Amino acid sequence: MAVWIDENGMIVRPAEQASIERSPARDMEIPEGIPDRLKLMIGEVKKIPDDSAAYRAALLDWVRNGAASAYAMTPDEVVAASRPTSNDTSLAGACFAMGEHLHRTVGHDAAVPYWRRAHALDPDNWTYKRQAWTLVTTPEGATENDLMQGPNDVYEGNWLDDVLAAGGGDNYYVRANLERPK
Repeated sequence: MAVWIDENGMIVRPAEQASIERSPARDMEIPEGIPDRLKLMIGEVKKIPDDSAAYRAALLDWVRNGAASAYAMTPDEVVAASRPTSNDTSLAGACFAMGEHLHRTVGHDAAVPYWRRAHALDPDNWTYKRQAWTLVTTPEGATENDLMQGPNDVYEGNWLDDVLAAGGGDNYYVRANLERPK
């Protein structure tokens, strides 16, 4: 996620999915002999849209041209392009934050009910889901997070099944709108 904020503290692009580098996962070969589920997961990852070059170009245009950049938005445009926040979305954010706090201070089990509630209130929020899935599927003491986020007994859903239910990797996130007439 990225948010563009100018030197005056004004948001000129709202929070949006963004990357400035192509993921190496997009170009990796799918190895022979791996489990079907892993093969399917890698295939869906490869379908996730790659707008990194266009986003990087837009960002550099804004760095060079400031407010005159075709990609910088007015305050009204930022509000219009921002994700709507309903009461449920706001409550989901509070539940997720409480879960984060409890995870750090009390332990994982204390966070689970709050993260489950966040998932129910804002089912399209991948951040809430992925955080919870990662923490439940990563073995204790592991030095790296489990990015597979597979089926588990704690939460409904998992990365692959939820991505497929949403229409596949092509629909994994809302793409930044870089088509800006100015």
